[in-house]
Amino acid sequence: MIYLKKSSLRAAVSDESGGITAWLSLCFLVFLALYLACLQSVQRQYRRQQAEQAVEAGMFSLFSEYEPHLLERYDLFCLDLSFAGGVQRDDWLCSRLWKHMAGQLADAAGKFPEGLEPQGIFIQDPERLTDDGGAVFYQQAVRIMKEKSGVSLAQDWIRQQEFREQAGKKAERFQEDCEKYEGVVQNYEESEEGEMEAEARQWDGLRSSFLCTMAIPGHQEISGKTVNLSEVPSVRVLSAGSGNADGTEGDLLEKQWFISYLCEYFPQAQEVLAGKEHKGERWLDYQMEYVLCGHASDQENLEQVILQILLLREGVNYVFLLSHPAYSDQAQMLATLLAGLTGNAELIKGLKHLILLGWAYGESVVELRQLLAGYELSFLKTEENWQVPLPGLLALIGDPDKYDIQDGKQQGMDYEAYLRMFLTLLPPETLAMRTLDVVEGELQRIDGCSRIHVDHCADRLTARIWFEDIYLERTYGYE
Repeated sequence: MIYLKKSSLRAAVSDESGGITAWLSLCFLVFLALYLACLQSVQRQYRRQQAEQAVEAGMFSLFSEYEPHLLERYDLFCLDLSFAGGVQRDDWLCSRLWKHMAGQLADAAGKFPEGLEPQGIFIQDPERLTDDGGAVFYQQAVRIMKEKSGVSLAQDWIRQQEFREQAGKKAERFQEDCEKYEGVVQNYEESEEGEMEAEARQWDGLRSSFLCTMAIPGHQEISGKTVNLSEVPSVRVLSAGSGNADGTEGDLLEKQWFISYLCEYFPQAQEVLAGKEHKGERWLDYQMEYVLCGHASDQENLEQVILQILLLREGVNYVFLLSHPAYSDQAQMLATLLAGLTGNAELIKGLKHLILLGWAYGESVVELRQLLAGYELSFLKTEENWQVPLPGLLALIGDPDKYDIQDGKQQGMDYEAYLRMFLTLLPPETLAMRTLDVVEGELQRIDGCSRIHVDHCADRLTARIWFEDIYLERTYGYE
């Protein structure tokens, strides 16, 4: 008989299984903690990404509120920090940025996601058009023209520079001889040796009778506009910006880009006189002349430009007459005819040079009228392009419109090219600030823009934004 022994039941696991379960639980808790930490980090990064996107969109929307008249007239992108109110409104700027950001973050009910409601906004470091002596404006204008102009700009500029240097030396020679010989005939005492023809005295100081109206072709009237310069940007105390612009101390080629911008967007006297530019209700009619000279009236500015061109042309023409025997001999013969009876060699020599000076002056008046009529003048003076004969010179002074139409059109420099040449001599800061005088003057003549100031117009600024646990700083500007 077989007896079966009942075996006792044993546990399926050993006594150490409780320790393993605790270890697994601890591992699970550590893993869960890491998971939650990662989840929280992802959520934080997601919120930060949402905040960054909202700030970028808000800044973009804020800068889309650029001043439209500056863009329309001058292709300038600027944000008016005063919102046409005359005083910078940082609270409005922050409010506008908050509104644009809220449009990106809040739902239809205006509720923000957790941790993404803006807690604070601060605007700082605006770069204004007037900063660094107009450097911000200067650089934006240069960028505009680089996109429009070609390489011929540099070639034209080099030729103009060469002409200016040569003409400047000739003008100095002309002035020296004026000082040397003017008064020789007027101071001559008739009783000394013999009589002198009355016409001889007309040649002494002939150019002193010049009036700027003699240079205006077609009996056109010079603009009588004047402005008050006491509050223009180049004179008044301006709101200061961050000063982070590149500065106006660029190379000469950059200055030529800026002068090209002036030629593109601002009228000058020749265009206005020819009717190419509508006279309208402008701040000043001759705006490029204002940038060059800086006077309060169109007449003063145009007169200064005319006298500068006249002096250059007189120098060129006088040296040409001296260096060509055929013309010099004509002056010698006339001087001998008028003063030969005196027997005074020094008087005859002085009268000869006075005739040459007056002849150069008469030719220059004709050239000035042609420039303002839209013609060009050759770089070099030749017998082929000399226009005024000596016998008709004195009659020309009383009737200067005889040569207004150029026989055989010359190729060289027009009136605008002379303006460019003179503008090149000005410092970049003067160019930029006087141009901003014109921009602000024109802007304030527009309905609703009378309180806009260019030192409140910004090209770039920085915004600092606080959320619940996120801080962002972004700089935004027009490129």
